[in-house]
Parts: sequence; C-alpha cells; structure tokens
Amino acid sequence: MDGAVMEGPLFLQSQRFGTKRWRKTWAVLYPASPHGVARLEFFDHKGSSSGGGRGGSRRLDCKVIRLAECVSVVPVAVESPPEPGAAAFRLDTAQRSHLLAADAPSSAAWVQTLCRNAFPKGSWALAPAENSPKLSALEMLENSLYSPTWEGHVLF
Repeated sequence: MDGAVMEGPLFLQSQRFGTKRWRKTWAVLYPASPHGVARLEFFDHKGSSSGGGRGGSRRLDCKVIRLAECVSVVPVAVESPPEPGAAAFRLDTAQRSHLLAADAPSSAAWVQTLCRNAFPKGSWALAPAENSPKLSALEMLENSLYSPTWEGHVLF
C-alpha cells in the first residue's frame, strides 16, 4: 500500500445544468511508486463525524486524477470562493480542467505538492503574480510534456 504525500479537505467545483457549485471532498495525494501511479483521489467529505471522510468502511463516489495526465497546476482567482479566505487553483489534464479550492495556506501547499509529484523531472518555480499579491503564478520551465530543447521527430 502506498503512503499518502498529502491529504485533507478540498473543495471541488462542479457544474450541472448551468449552475456552478462547490462540493467539499476529502483529497488524498499519492506519489508514484512500484505499486501504483501518482494520483489524486477524491472522496465524499461527510465532516468530522466520519473520521475526516476516510474512517468509514465505505468510500462512495471516489474520483481519481492520474498525475501523469496533468498538464498544468496554477492558482486562479474566482469570483465566489466556497468559503471566506479560500484560495482556488486549477488542475488541467488533457481531458478536462478541475477547479479546486482550500484555505489559502493549504491551497499553496497543494499546488506545490501537486507540481512536485506531477512534474518530477521538470523544473518549476513559484513566481510572484503581477496582478494579485495573494496568489502565485506557476512558471513551468520544463517537464515530460514540454521541453524547450526537444526537437520534434515525425513518426510514420
């Protein structure tokens, strides 16, 4: 069994019938290992009565994002955060974008830890954002999907 690198409550924004809604989930981030791929798992968060969302024997509505499919992780500003003091970030994969939020210190920690695990071979650095002193812009220099020195080869 793999050990989690980080876990805790995260808000996940969903959109149904044109209405955007924040849903509280319990997120667990696992690193790549010989036993599994790097991934972010989401579970329903029922509050502290269920042991932080993990203690129960049933895990309903599990969602998994494989970090190998991650293209970018970047802090973003949102008009209506899930709760006061929350900061949002977007995790983009080739298939879709996921808008997530947590309290500001936790959000920054999630972004940093996700980047370390999603882009282990690349270089990345947190740079101060020009527009917002609260958020940081993620500058992705190189990773397995993008390399400025890579010369494309045509496969036939």
